[in-house]
Amino acid sequence: MSGRQPAVSKPGVNRSRGSIWLVLAMLGTIVGVAPSAGTEALPPDDDGPPRLRLATGNVDLATMGEVGTISSGRYVVQFDRLVTRQDATALESEGAKVIGYLPDDSFAVRVPAGASIPDLDGIAKIARFEPAWRISPDLTGEDSRMLRIAVDDGVDPNTVVEHLAGAGLQVLGVRGQSVLAIASGPVSDNVADHPAISWVGPLRKRVTHNEAAGAIIGTTAAIDVGYDGSTQIVAVADTGLGDGTAAGAHPDIPASRIVAIRDWDDPGLLGCRTSIDDGPQDVDSGHGTHTTGSVLSDGAADGTGRGSAPGASLVFQAVEDYSDYTLACELLGNVDGYELRALPLDLNVLFQQAYDLGARIHSDSWGADVFGEYDSSSADADEFTWNNPDFLIVTSAGNSGIDDDDDDDADGVIDDDSIGSPATAKNVLTVGASENVRGDNFPCDGSLTYPNDVGVSCADQAGENLLFEYGDAWPADYSTPPIATDSSAGNQEQMAAFSSRGPTDDGRIKPDVVAPGTWVLSTYSSLYQEGYGDPVNPQNGLFQSDGWGFPANDEYKYFGGTSMSAPLVAGGAALVRDYYNKEHGIEASAALTKATLINSAVDLLDENNDGLDDNDFPIPNVHEGWGRVDVGAAVDGSRAFVDDASLNPGATDEYDVDVTEGQPLKITLVWSD
Repeated sequence: MSGRQPAVSKPGVNRSRGSIWLVLAMLGTIVGVAPSAGTEALPPDDDGPPRLRLATGNVDLATMGEVGTISSGRYVVQFDRLVTRQDATALESEGAKVIGYLPDDSFAVRVPAGASIPDLDGIAKIARFEPAWRISPDLTGEDSRMLRIAVDDGVDPNTVVEHLAGAGLQVLGVRGQSVLAIASGPVSDNVADHPAISWVGPLRKRVTHNEAAGAIIGTTAAIDVGYDGSTQIVAVADTGLGDGTAAGAHPDIPASRIVAIRDWDDPGLLGCRTSIDDGPQDVDSGHGTHTTGSVLSDGAADGTGRGSAPGASLVFQAVEDYSDYTLACELLGNVDGYELRALPLDLNVLFQQAYDLGARIHSDSWGADVFGEYDSSSADADEFTWNNPDFLIVTSAGNSGIDDDDDDDADGVIDDDSIGSPATAKNVLTVGASENVRGDNFPCDGSLTYPNDVGVSCADQAGENLLFEYGDAWPADYSTPPIATDSSAGNQEQMAAFSSRGPTDDGRIKPDVVAPGTWVLSTYSSLYQEGYGDPVNPQNGLFQSDGWGFPANDEYKYFGGTSMSAPLVAGGAALVRDYYNKEHGIEASAALTKATLINSAVDLLDENNDGLDDNDFPIPNVHEGWGRVDVGAAVDGSRAFVDDASLNPGATDEYDVDVTEGQPLKITLVWSD
C-alpha cells in the first residue's frame, strides 16, 4: 500500500542534549529543566513513591514482596531520587548488566550466574522483572500469530531459541537481536521467562504510509534567499528509485547529486516466505521515487514537482522485495506481493549505513500501526539519535486517523490515538498531513484514455482530476458529516482526515508538525507506466500504481498520505541545516533542527476536521502537534538559539534575553535522550 489509497526505550539517563529556541519578546530569565523523557513529561505522582511505568501498565513496586537473595535473573532496581549515569555504572560493579532506564527512577538489570546487585545509596526497591511485564498487551486471544521476541544487546539470540521452543512456539529464525516465531494460541508468561528476553510482541508489517506544497510550507521562500540544501545529504529509505541506477533515477533527480543507492535484501523465512529481490528499482507503487522527489527534485522547467531541497544530495536505501508466502504464514492471512520486508528489525543498522555515507537527515515514509505504543522500532530510532546527536530522523505519523468505523459511534470528527511506529519515538520529528491547495485544478494528462475503477478516463474529465470526498473514498472510516462530505484538498488550514493523531500511550504530544499530504505532485518512476506504452510488470501482471487520480504526465503523478508530508519536511530540515551551516558555521544537532521547525510552525485553523476554521484546539495539540511547517520563517534569522547544551538530572541553566515589549515570547526546548 502506498501512501493512503482511496477505495474507488533506550534513553540516556545522565543528561539530555537540547536546544532552546527563542522568539525575542521581553526581558526575562529562561530556566530550562529537562525531564527524563519525551516532549511532554508524564504527570508526577506527588502522593506516593515513584511508579514503574510500563507498556503493560503502571506498577507500585512498594506493594511487592522483597526478593531476598539475588540470584541470576532479570530485576528492576528503583531509586528514591533522580538517577544518574554514575548509578548505572555502580550497579554493574558486581557483574550485573544494566539493560536500560525505566520511568520512574529505575533500571532494568540482568544478573548472570555468580553476579549480584550492589547495595547502593538511594535504592528504594529491588523487584523481579516479571515475565508478564514483558509481553505486549496486544497478544491476547486464541488466534495464531507471528511474534517478534527481542533479546538484549550483547546476548546471542540463538541462546533463547531452545527456551522459546520449550514454551510452545514454532521458531522461524533469528533476525539481528530478535527471534521470529509463530504462536498457535495464547502467549503464556513462560515465553518471556528468560533473563535475556526484553520484550515479546506481534511481528508487525511495516507499510508505506509534493511545488504548490513548497509555497504552503515556506520552502520556496527559503530557496529564494539561498538556502537550497546544497551543504546537506539526505537519506531516503523506501521502495525503490526509478530504474535502480543513478542515471535512471528520474530526469529531475540528477546523478551528480546521488551519493549512493543501496539495495537491502530480505532473506525470507524458511517454511514461511520466499523473497524475490528485484534490486533497487521502483516497479510497483512508485512510492520511493515519489517521496525522493518531494525531498530534493529539481522540478521540471516550469517548476512542476520541485522538491523542498533541490540542492541537497541523496543516499537512497531500497527496502522493498516481492514476498511469496507458503505454508503456515499463508494461513495467518499473508498475501503474496511487494512488501518492505527488507527493512532490518533493528533500525540502528539502517540508520548507521546512511550515517556512514554522510547523511544527517533520514526520511522515512513507512511504519507499523501501533496506535500510540512505544515499541522496539521507536526505541531503535531514539537510541540511534542518542548515540548520534546530529542525525535527525523524520518519519510519517501514519494513515490511521478515522472517525470510528462503527457507525453508531461516528460523530463526524477524527478520533485520537492512532500514531504509528517508529513515529512514537521521542527523538524523531513526526509529521502529520494537512490538506494541499493548488491553483491549477490538479491537472492530469488528457491524452490518457484508459478508464479508472469507475470507468472514467482523464480525457473524459477534460484533463483535470476530480477531487474525492473522504466519505466517498473510505465510507467505512468516514461515514458521518462533516468529515464524510469534506473534500480531500482545497483548504490548507485543515488536517487531512486520515492523518494519525496522538497522543502516544505514555502521554506525549504527537505528531510534532504537519505539512501537505493530499494530492501531492512529485516524481513518477519510469517503469511499467500505464498509458505510456510500457508492458505490465511480469512479476505480478500489473502496471505501476497511478497514485491518486491520473498522473500529470509520464514524469509526475499525485499521491496522498503522511508518506507525502514527511519527505517535504525532511527536505525542509535540510534547508534548516543548510541555513545554520551557511549563516552560523555550525552543523546543527537533531535537537536544534527539530526545535527550529517546531518553533516557527503555524497553527492550523481546522485541526480537528470539524469543517470550521475556528481553531478549537490551539497549538500544541494531538492533531497537528505544534502546527504546519513554515521553513521560510525558520531561516529568516529572527530567532536566537542555543545548541548542544546539556543538563544533569535536577540541574538548571539560565539564559537572559533582551526582547521587545508587547511582543510574544516563544520558547521551544527540544532534547535528544
